[in-house]
Amino acid sequence: MKKIGLLFLTALLSLTLPACNDDDGDYPYVYGLITTVHTLGDKEYYFERDNGQTLYPSEKSATFEAEEGKRAVIYFDLLEGIPDYDYNIRLYRAEKIFTGTSQVVTTQEELEALGGDRTGFNLQTFNLTRKWLTFYALYPVTDNSKHTFALAVDRTHDAPESRDIEVGSDGASEEGYLDVVLCHSAGGDAAGYTQGYYISFDLEPIAGELEGMKGIKLRIDTFENGTKYIKLDLPQEK
Repeated sequence: MKKIGLLFLTALLSLTLPACNDDDGDYPYVYGLITTVHTLGDKEYYFERDNGQTLYPSEKSATFEAEEGKRAVIYFDLLEGIPDYDYNIRLYRAEKIFTGTSQVVTTQEELEALGGDRTGFNLQTFNLTRKWLTFYALYPVTDNSKHTFALAVDRTHDAPESRDIEVGSDGASEEGYLDVVLCHSAGGDAAGYTQGYYISFDLEPIAGELEGMKGIKLRIDTFENGTKYIKLDLPQEK
């Protein structure tokens, strides 16, 4: 049942990602699974899915510099099971993705410091858990290393110096949903072609704000479609 469930999920994820096409025909069966990296020492590591299941790469076809707690997209085949892990895999490729944080901001200065550059998105890729928010962002880029992202619980509207923004019915606060803003700083990067990258945010710093909530209402200022609000439900606690 584990194997069936994993393949079903990754089949859905692969719809948003290009397939590999190695010349020798040796390529992974599972594409684009978002995970958290955990290090074990001596350059050993394993991956954790957002549902808590673990994947250990007993075979590797590529070099990967693991960093504890960072997020990564992995491409792999399933191997015969091994003790202590939910899955044993042959790792073909692992790509680090931007791992951002979340915070509460109470002043306009704090909010502006996090960046106000506009960002597009792929609506089908949003995934919210109690630990992480992940989605596929779209933005003009020449040097992606200059770009940073953060999630802000915006409390500036509680103060007199609140931003003057247009808020229609889609932007109105809803009972049970935490209002969160995507902040993007291009870091002075020259605007190049629009490209897409996964970004992921650690929600631990705002866990107290999320307690008792049904989900979040995410504000994203986009290039072509103005301000958009994405309502995402948290998984139900059992």
